[in-house]
Amino acid sequence: LNLINLHGIMKTSLIILVLFCALSRGFAQDAAKPNDQANIQGAWLAQSESQNGIKKDVDYLYIFKGDKLTFRDETGKEMKYSFKLDTTGKPKLIIIQPEDAPANSAPVSVAYELDGDSLKIVVAPPGLRPTEISDKNNQELIICKRNGS
Repeated sequence: LNLINLHGIMKTSLIILVLFCALSRGFAQDAAKPNDQANIQGAWLAQSESQNGIKKDVDYLYIFKGDKLTFRDETGKEMKYSFKLDTTGKPKLIIIQPEDAPANSAPVSVAYELDGDSLKIVVAPPGLRPTEISDKNNQELIICKRNGS
């Protein structure tokens, strides 16, 4: 009788151990997944911009460092922003605020899609939020590649 109970306890312990290991592995994989805040860091070169199907080549540079964004246009003029990511909805949003904006000014939301060394940014017409990752409905779609890739 004691041997049977011992066997049952060992079997239950083994099942608990296997479940614990499986759950621990799942948590470790979740913790190891890099997030968009980390992946967006660095310099991104805008290569094209399109709106309502009309595409043009561009040469903008976006530099994400911490929670700061520097935008450099084709003439070399720089504009500085603070930013935060909102990854809860679809599309995901970059919420930007010019560094020199008055405290009560509303931030601007642009949509983004981040895939490895490719970044798509969507800017909606003034006063609107992007609804999808596309150049439809007067939205501007900017295609960027990680600088150096």
